[in-house]
Amino acid sequence: MDSKECSLLPSELCEEILCRVPTKSLIRLKLTCKRWLALFQDKRFIYKHLALLQEHIIRTNHMVKIINPVIGACSSLSLPNEFQVRGDIYTMVHCDGLLLCIFESGSMAVWNPCLNQLRWIKPLTSSYKGCCYGIGYDCLSRDNYKILKFVNGAFTKNEYANTGSYKPEVDIYEFKSNSWKTFKVSLDWHVVTHCKGASLKGNMYWISKWNRKPDIFIQSFNFSTETFEPLCTTLPFEYRVCDVVALSAFRGDNLSLLHQSKETSKIEVWVTNKVKNGVSISWTKFFIVTRSDLPVLVASENISYPVHFIDKNNRIVVCCEEVLADRRNVAVNIYVIGEDEIKSQDEIEQHQIGFSWPYISGYAYLPSLVPVPSSEDKPE
Repeated sequence: MDSKECSLLPSELCEEILCRVPTKSLIRLKLTCKRWLALFQDKRFIYKHLALLQEHIIRTNHMVKIINPVIGACSSLSLPNEFQVRGDIYTMVHCDGLLLCIFESGSMAVWNPCLNQLRWIKPLTSSYKGCCYGIGYDCLSRDNYKILKFVNGAFTKNEYANTGSYKPEVDIYEFKSNSWKTFKVSLDWHVVTHCKGASLKGNMYWISKWNRKPDIFIQSFNFSTETFEPLCTTLPFEYRVCDVVALSAFRGDNLSLLHQSKETSKIEVWVTNKVKNGVSISWTKFFIVTRSDLPVLVASENISYPVHFIDKNNRIVVCCEEVLADRRNVAVNIYVIGEDEIKSQDEIEQHQIGFSWPYISGYAYLPSLVPVPSSEDKPE
């Protein structure tokens, strides 16, 4: 349907059609007519389109790969030229199609690969090791995005040996004011470093561990109140040290938690009920697979940690590294798993073992029209 035909439709129907079109196609269509260009830049449409997107897997190496495992499509694009002189990306955090990129050089940038938009953020300090990062927004104004950085410490330091708590510096950057602020907060927990955090409805969530207890739980950071708030103090399964756990957003309102037992290789996926203001009442078992041919999601410092999401057909998509027979190389594989079978398995690359550590095998990613925020934006 071209722009002339679409213009004959009621504007509401035209919008309903266009908000279901893939982002890549919308970017090509934006130059078709002024009406569509204005629509694709309208924040109401942008967030409506975002809510209907299916997650993809994104990987960055020398190139950027954006993979839709559900339909088996993969697109590649070059990294921004500015990335070449900043060194390798140490880690990324995703929110609304925006990627917070932390470089080994200590540089920091927010990037939308689909729109080819990039904004460098000058950090207060260039140190990145031992730090945890998040990106979200103030729920009072959806476009008021913020960045979080804090020192992530395990229970080892003498100054909190008796109480189990320590007081790291917490830095928050606000895009609108283009400014940082710093404060200290007492924490008696730390983020499990090999587990990727998840951004959901403006807040950040991590799998965390108490400093003085063996239990793990879900910790959150509320960007509206700028406070840490435990989502739940226990997980819905028995966790052992070598088990694999991975956190992901689920359909806009919930969290999903993947667990694979080291002992049985069984994969379970749990989901929360609707998370509102950082609070959830319970977990529900969404999925369980006990097949003998399941991938082994190894938790090792030489193997990138797996990432997962649940697709719209209620299957789990898992991107993971698996050691090859030579024991020197790994394959990066994407599995689409149903309750009764492995629907597909695709190898997307091979590399030497440890080559991508501490990177994660991939990142769940929404290829969106959300622009990289600037300090000139005005609140809605």
